Amino acid sequence: MAAGKRLLAFGGGALLGAASGAAVAALLAPQPGEDLQRQTRALIDEVKSEGDRAAEETRQHLANRFRGRVDDPVALRGEGAEV
Repeated sequence: MAAGKRLLAFGGGALLGAASGAAVAALLAPQPGEDLQRQTRALIDEVKSEGDRAAEETRQHLANRFRGRVDDPVALRGEGAEV
C-alpha cells in the first residue's frame, strides 16, 4: 500500500513537472522567423537611435565644457564644426 502511494505521488509529480516544463517551453519558444526578424530589426533601430542620441549629447557636453575652460563661448563653432 505504501509503495502504491509513493508510485502515485511520483507519477503525479512527474506529470506536474512535465506540464510545467511544457508551459515554460511554450512561453519561451522563439517567435516565427518573420516575427523574430521584425522584432530584431526594431531592436537594432532603437539601439542605433539611442547610440546616436547619446553620442550627440556627449559631443555637446564636451564642447560646452571645452568652451568653459578656454573662456570662449564660440569655440569649436568655426568652419566645418558640427557642434
